[in-house]
Formats: sequence, C-alpha cells, structure tokens
Amino acid sequence: MERPNESPPPPRTGRDGSSAEETGYADVPLLPRVYIPRPTLWDRLDEACLAPLTTLIAPAGAGKTLGVAGWLRSRAGPTPEPPGWIHADASCDPATIMGILDATVPRLLVVDDAHQLPAPTLRALEARLSDAPSSMRVLLVSRSTLSLSLLVPELLGQSTTLRGDLLRLSDAEAAIVAEAHAHTSDPTVIDAIVDQAHGWCAALVLTARAVGASPDHRTAVQRYASGGAAAPERVASEVFAALSPRQRHVLLCAGAEASGVVTEHDIVHLSHDADAVGVLAELEATGFLVTRVPPAAGQRDTARYRTHPLLRDVVRRRLSAGGVDVARAQATVARAVHLDVSRGILRQAFSRLVHAKAIGEAADLLAVDGARLVLMEEDGPAIASFVTEHTDVIEGRPDSWFAIALERWIDGDLEAAGHWIDRILTRESVADGPEAGTAVDGPLPSAVVRLWHARLGLESLDAAVLNGERALSATGTGPGSRVAHGPVLPLLLNELGIAQNWLGRLSDAEAHLTATIGSAQAQGVPALVASAMSHLAFTELMQGREHASARVATEALTLMGDANRWRAGAAPSRATATLTIAATFGPPEQAEGPGDAVIGTPVQAHDPCTAFWLRIRDARQALLSGALVEGERILSTPAPSIDPAGLPVHLRVAELMEQGLLRVVMGDAEGLGSVRRQFEDLGAAGEAQLIAGWLADLRGDRPAALSALGAAGEEPAHDQPATRALALCSEAQLLAASGRSSAALTRLEAAVAVTEARRNATPFLGWARHGTRMRTLLRRLHEVRPSSWLQEVIASTEHRGDIVATRPPARGIVVRPRSAMEAGGGAGLSSREWEVLQGLAKGATYADIAEELFVSVNTVKSHVSGLYAKLGATRRGEALAVARANGFL
Repeated sequence: MERPNESPPPPRTGRDGSSAEETGYADVPLLPRVYIPRPTLWDRLDEACLAPLTTLIAPAGAGKTLGVAGWLRSRAGPTPEPPGWIHADASCDPATIMGILDATVPRLLVVDDAHQLPAPTLRALEARLSDAPSSMRVLLVSRSTLSLSLLVPELLGQSTTLRGDLLRLSDAEAAIVAEAHAHTSDPTVIDAIVDQAHGWCAALVLTARAVGASPDHRTAVQRYASGGAAAPERVASEVFAALSPRQRHVLLCAGAEASGVVTEHDIVHLSHDADAVGVLAELEATGFLVTRVPPAAGQRDTARYRTHPLLRDVVRRRLSAGGVDVARAQATVARAVHLDVSRGILRQAFSRLVHAKAIGEAADLLAVDGARLVLMEEDGPAIASFVTEHTDVIEGRPDSWFAIALERWIDGDLEAAGHWIDRILTRESVADGPEAGTAVDGPLPSAVVRLWHARLGLESLDAAVLNGERALSATGTGPGSRVAHGPVLPLLLNELGIAQNWLGRLSDAEAHLTATIGSAQAQGVPALVASAMSHLAFTELMQGREHASARVATEALTLMGDANRWRAGAAPSRATATLTIAATFGPPEQAEGPGDAVIGTPVQAHDPCTAFWLRIRDARQALLSGALVEGERILSTPAPSIDPAGLPVHLRVAELMEQGLLRVVMGDAEGLGSVRRQFEDLGAAGEAQLIAGWLADLRGDRPAALSALGAAGEEPAHDQPATRALALCSEAQLLAASGRSSAALTRLEAAVAVTEARRNATPFLGWARHGTRMRTLLRRLHEVRPSSWLQEVIASTEHRGDIVATRPPARGIVVRPRSAMEAGGGAGLSSREWEVLQGLAKGATYADIAEELFVSVNTVKSHVSGLYAKLGATRRGEALAVARANGFL
C-alpha cells in the first residue's frame, strides 16, 4: 500500500515552477496536505468542460470542490487564460454573473455551490446557453439537480452533466486518506474504515479521524460499522468531541455566523482568541473540517473559512444542548456583540446572538435597540423567526413588543402587526401610575403605535396625528429640532407625514417628511430616508409640483439602489409609481410610454395614498391611449384598501377631475353634469366652473362656455389638478374661434407660465370641442412669445390633434362616418365635406381647416359651398343647425 508521504504532492505550482497565484489561480481553493490525485475525474472534466456548460452534481462531502480544485491546479502553468472561480450565494443576481462571465470568456468559470444560485440567475444562464453558447464556458458545481432545461443543449453537445459516482474514491485511494487521518496502518482498521465509507470523502475522513481519536482503534471502527445511515452524523459529533478545547471553542463561536462562513477578523473578534485564524488553518489542513474560500469582493486581503455542513450541524446541536464549552462560547460571542453595539455597529448583532443560542442576550438587545435593528440592518428576518421560536421569552419582555410590531409593519404582515399593536395599547390602557406607557418605553413610540392603529382604520386618524404632534411638542422634537431620540424620532416624523398626506395637510406633511430625511440621515437609517422621500414625492405631486415630485422620486430610487438594504418596503414601487404618474401629466410622448415595468405595482394595505394615485395613473394612461371604457372601469372601481366614503376632499377632487376629463373626451353631457354637481357639493368652485365650461362647449353654447371658463380661471382651486391652466387653455381655444386672437394668446401665455415650473402638459392636449386647434394656437404664441417650455410642448403635439377630436368616443357621440349618408342623412356629404363640417362646428377659420386637412383655402371654400348646397343653408350657423338636426354632429 502506498504511504501518505509517498503519494504525489499537491500541485501547488505551475509546470514552470511559478506559484498558482502568479499564474492566475488565486481564487481556486488550496489543496490539503493529504490529497489524492483523481485522474479519472480529471479526464472526464477535460472532456466535458469543452462544452459551453458543464454541471457536476454530488451530495455534500463528496469532494466536489477539492476534486475540481485539484483538476485546475494540476493544469496550472503559464497560460493566458486562468480559470475564474466564485462561490455562489443569494447575491449572485443575473447582472453579477453575466458581468463575471463576460469578463471571463473564453476562460472557464467555475461556480461552486451552484445550488444557491437564485432562480433568475439560472434562467439567465439558460437563456445565454440558448442564444449565445459560444460566449460562455461554465462549470456548475452543485449538491442537487438545478432547475435548468438542458435536454436540447445536451442533444446539441452544448451541455454535459457529471454525477457524483465520478467522485467516489477507489479502495486504494480511500486507504491512503484513511491511514493519514486515523494515524494507523493496521490493515484491519483501514479496511473497515474504507468499507464503511463506500468511497464517500466526508464519511471517510470523519470516520478515520474519530477512530484515530479513540484509544482502541479496532473497537471504535467496529462500532461505526454497525451504525447504519446515522453514522456520518454520529461520526461528525465524535470528531468534534475529539478536537481540542480550543478548536471546539473557535468552531462554536464560528457557529454564530448564519452563513457558515467567517472572516479572519470576525473569528478573532467572536472567539476572543488572537490565534483563532491559526486554529482554523490547522483544521483546514485536513481538507474536510474547514475549507478556506477566497475573500469577498473588496476584501482581497482577508481570507474566509467555511465549516463543513455536517460539522456545522453538530455545532448547532451542541449550542442548543448547552454545556460548559457552549456557555463559554456564548459568553464570548455576547461580549463581542455588546462591544460592537457600544461602538454603534449593529450589523449581524442580533442574528449572531440567536445563532449562538444566547437567547436572553438576544431578547435584551431586541428590547433596547430593537427599533434600530429593524430599521438599520439586516436582522428583520432573524427577529421574525426569533419571535416565533421563543414566544415564552417575548411574553415576558413587553419592552420588545414595539420592535416586533415595527418589523411586522414594515414587512406588510398587518395581521401580526395589528396583534402586537393591540397588545401594546391594551397594556398601556391598564397600566397604573409609573408603569403607564412602559410597553413601548416613551411617548414617541406610543405615538407611532397610535398612528399605526389609526392607519388600520381602528381609530380616528386626526386624533392620532394630534397625539403625535403633542408628543413631538412635549419632548421638544418638532421639525427642525436637533434633540436626538434614536431612530424612533424619524420614524414618528415619517408616520406623521404619511398620515397628513392622506388628510390633505400637505404643508405639514412636507415639513415632517423633510425633517424625517434629515433626522434619519443623522441616525444612519437609510430605509427611513427612502420611505420619507418616496412619500415626499407624493406630497409634491399633490401640491401641484409634478416636476419636483419626479425629481424627488428619482433621488429616492438612486438612494435605494446605493443602500441595498434588506427592506426598503414599498418605497421603490411608490417612487416608481410617482415617476409614471408625473409622466402622464407631462408631454404626451412621455405620458403614453410608461413601460411594463411598473404595471401591477405592489401596494401595502396600510398605504391607501399610493393605491389612490396608482388608480389615477392607470385611468390617465387609459384616457391618453384612447381606452375610454377601460378608464371608466378603473375610475368606477375603488381600490381594495380605500373606503370611497372616507376619501379626503383633496383626493376626491383629483378623482372627480379624472372623471371629468374622461367625460369630455367621451362627449358625455350627462356625466359632466354629474361631475359638476359633485364639485359644487365639495365646495370646489373653480373645478365646478371648469366642468360647466366644458359642458356648455359640448352643447355648442360658446358664450356660456367662455363665461364659465373665465370664472374657473379666477375662482379658488386646488393645487391638484391644474384647474386654472385647463381653464385658460380651453378659454383660449374658444376665444380664438370667436375671432378674439389677442385675448386667446394672452390666456394661452398665462397657461404656459403657470405650467412651466410644474411641467404639466395636460392642459395643452386640446379639451374644447368648438375651439381653434391647440397646435395652431401654440405656434402662434411661439411666434410672438417664444420659450423653451412652449417649444417642448409644441414639439410633443406636432403630429397630434386635439384629444377631443382624435380619441374615439365610447358613448353618446356619433362616430365619424365615411359619409353623411351612412349617418342616416339624405344630404350625401362626401368624406371631405364631412371633415370640413367638423371644422366649422369647432369654430375654425377656413385657414385653420385648410392647415389641418393639408389643402388650400380655396379648396376649403369649394367644399363649404358644396356643403351648404346639400344642407340647404346659406351661412355657417344655419348649416350647423341643420347638421345637428339630422344627426351629423
């Protein structure tokens, strides 16, 4: 039998004597001192990895990583194409993998632990294999079969799958490994170990080490031989017990890392052992218990160590069972966590205590710093699991309930959040004397809970806002104050701003949300900054500052992309929704192209303001695309989270105006009359006059329309919608049609002025049916009063007609026929004569009609003459009256 020291040395250098690191193999795992060359596996890899995609599948402990690493290092040399090697995890999104792949081709890219790749990344690899197989050369090393459709690629020779049988050690190879780890050459012992392992590397090494730690090798190996399927786990447990106390302590402390991977810095910190790295390096030399993996991105000088899954399970069970070693490790981890917290470092603090089974210390941390843990770091999921698994501990710590409710609220689990909110409020209501309010430890958290309660519809929102404002005033922490109260202060400011947005107290909301941003930045809570900015974008929108709202939303999205925190909540979808809403109010080419990415934007049930504006966005997009029936359906169907009877006035006005715009395009006089009456009931005088003007225009009563539109421009109106600009533009159209060109341009210039800052182009879409075409008026104004905003509006409407003329009506309007005869008349109007009639009905001049139809003025006059003759009329008014009587208009 070949002795271990006689086996070929691990190929740590290239064929020319250069180190593997010098030849580009630095990311490939190092090989242990005892390593058996695997020529059969390596030959198959040589052949298989010529294909674009190769998958190596085998269970944990089969030797996949070291088998592939040995193959690569055996080929190390002065090659211009060293392999790439990465360890997969949840962070390996498609963009990351595709970027690495693009930088690696034509080199081989090895993805270890490929079973941890997210599903979208697997789909991206599958798509690349289908579309551009020559642009990739990838080896996926996985514990289980991956969700890849490889039948066709395998038939085409583009993919190869290798199974774990290739990794099984031969008896001769297994004997060398067993002798090295068991520290005996007794043939009986070695043969028994080899038979028990069946060529599985993990079982082989663990059994050999356990036997080697026993004083009686033969008795020990006989015990394992009768152990059945549970033997590997029992072997791992005994191997752990056979380690030195120092090694056990380091491994127990490493168990505080949920991922099973620990950096050199962290293990020294967690174990309070200056030579903990040396302990891990000693264990790593076995090639099984611990494996060294390449440093993470940005930490090229810091190695990381991964504990084998079997051993990690043993550590987890030991931590749960307790004991002297465990108590010492838990105390050491708790010391490290408390030291981090005292320095303001909360990263992984809670999860480390939980994984170290330091349950009491974890509950203490949740009670003292729970809100900060939820808002600042990545411990939200760990908190949720902790509450489920340790209910008895939480029951005795009411000071932790606020953090628990906050975590559930942010996660959108309103049922669970409501449970904890009710418990907090119930405890406060029954507490006497000095205990009052201790369930949430202070007036600010209590005020936040009241606001949550109100947003769930369980108490008056006005009362909850008043309570919150009093809490701020009593503690001297109103907007602008610099008094620090931890992250609860920006949380309360944010909740007040959200509630005031809904109530229509927009100035107060703007002040509180702006204060939230400053306070949250000072506290280092980016998730709250993102939330406040996304809500502030809605505040700007409702105050009639569409352009500013888009700017704030863009900044919020940029911040969220940079922060990459575990929970931005609904802030990304809220900010994205604001951008698309602002776009629908902008120039038409922006309004009609929102893209599919924002369709079906998720909305939290406790965020009715977002749900409302998403409905307005969808209705506006339907209107602009001509889907009038769909727009009507959207506006007639309330959002699930909104009670129509409880809709605040400022939002009711915005919704009614969308209905009014839809009715104008549909030509629905009855519907417009209903909208006007509802505006009057709300006391929205300016909006009511605007609708009255459009209704009079629809009926052909130009004087009444001009009177109402003029009043709409003077009456008080809400910031949203752009009532005054809509009225000015429609009035300008009708004035121009009446021959009052100077007055028309004056009104249009005023509309340009009031919309420039907000960049709202909706008023310029052409809402007057019997007015001069809006495009014509805009050109005339630009000739005498040019401006960049006016030029932008003109450019966006250059090839578009007025919205009331170009959008197909849904009901109550005669659809343009090919001839008047098809409309039921007997006059026999031609299609061109019918188009001229439409222009006359709008009050357009012959020149306007000629420009719109791309004909000369003389041609228009000829059509008018023929039109009059067929209708039996001698002038415009008489012709229009006959046309209306016969149903032509």
